Formats: sequence, C-alpha cells, structure tokens
Amino acid sequence: MPERGADVEAHTTLSFDAALNGAEVRVPVELETACRTCGGTGAQPGTAPTVCPQCGGRGVVSDSQGLFSLSHPCPRCRGNGTIVEHPCTTCRGSGHERVTKNFNVKIRPGIKDRARIRVGGKGEPGRNGGPAGDLFVVVHVEPSSLYERRGDDLIVDVPLGYADAALGASVDVPTPDGPISLKVPAGSQPGKLLKVKGRGAPKPKGGKGDLLARLKLTVPEKVSKQERELLEQLRKVSG
Repeated sequence: MPERGADVEAHTTLSFDAALNGAEVRVPVELETACRTCGGTGAQPGTAPTVCPQCGGRGVVSDSQGLFSLSHPCPRCRGNGTIVEHPCTTCRGSGHERVTKNFNVKIRPGIKDRARIRVGGKGEPGRNGGPAGDLFVVVHVEPSSLYERRGDDLIVDVPLGYADAALGASVDVPTPDGPISLKVPAGSQPGKLLKVKGRGAPKPKGGKGDLLARLKLTVPEKVSKQERELLEQLRKVSG
C-alpha cells in the first residue's frame, strides 16, 4: 500500500535587512533516499531479494481462530514480502541511506521571525509508490540594532534635544529606503510616536507597514557657561 513520506523541518537564519528585502537561501536537509550501492533493493550488487516462502510475497500471514481469521505482518520478512539473503554492506539491507541535499528556498520580503515556509514534495520520499512529504523551513530573523519590529510596523528611536522638543524642529530619520526629514511638532513629549506611512516592513499581500519615530529626549552630560546661564534663566521663568 502506498505511504506518504514524512514531513521534514529545517532552519535558516537571516539578517534583519535580508528579511525586509527578501532573499534566496540554500538550506541543507538530511533525507532518507534509496541506497546508491544497491539501488534500494537492500541486496548486494549481483544478487536480488527472494520471495518470502512463509507468506508467499504477500507480507502478511493469517491465523485462524474459530470463525475468525486474523492477519498480521509476516514475522519472517517483517511485512516486506521479500527476504534479503545477502544484505548490502552500505545500507545493511535496509535499502535506504541518509544523505544531505541542498535546496534553494526563496523568502519573500518582510518575512517575520519564526515564520514557516512550505516547500511541497521535498520531504522524506514515500514508500511503495507513495508521494514525498513536504519540507518546512523555519526562518529565524536576527534583531536589528536600529529598528524594533511590531507586526508590519518598524519603530526607530530619534534623539531630540530639549530645545527642539519644546520649540519644534525638523530631524533626519533613518528608514529602510533611506533617510527622510521629519517635522517634530513643538511641545513634543519623550516617547511620543510620530507615524511615517508606508515606510515599514513589506506586507504579504502588498504594500508596507508604517515607520514609527519614537522621540527620545537627550540631556547633555556637560554644558557650557553660556548654556548654563540660559538654562538658569529658563528655570527661573518656568518656575
């Protein structure tokens, strides 16, 4: 009876940029295949399996128990229907061996961490004429030193001085497509998210998510004499 081959899982790792832009990777997979020495017969070259004399090649035997007859795998040939009298020295009579095959797998732009890609028919081979199983590639995406991903949106921290936050300013913001100029409204608070539409990660069905610029207030460790005087005046006015 034909049996479908087992599914196989493999893993690959991409950089954050490669995951955003898409890539084609080579994935090594260990699979069971017909023995190259015996061609899958399990017998030494020059010999061949013989029909099992106990089951007559059927692979099953029947036991009569009163009105009932029970069938079970033949104990002599283990259900194969044939016996290998001179086993192949490479596969030890199994007819199979483990080999490593390399598959080129295309990864769409915007793939997420731990996403699974199905490659049909590239799993373990079937038995008795059955179809092969599938290969599932699990993608691991390395974290970015610049962006934080939230679904299809990307978050980037934008440093901002006190004066720019209070008075408003135009700042340069990095995006996957290159830097852009972003207008920061006056009175912006630390942690505020400013949305830039369509500058995030590619979506599976087209389009892109958004880029979220997260404002981070930067405080200088040292200030000049003039800066100190101005800050003191500001404190008096604000207080």
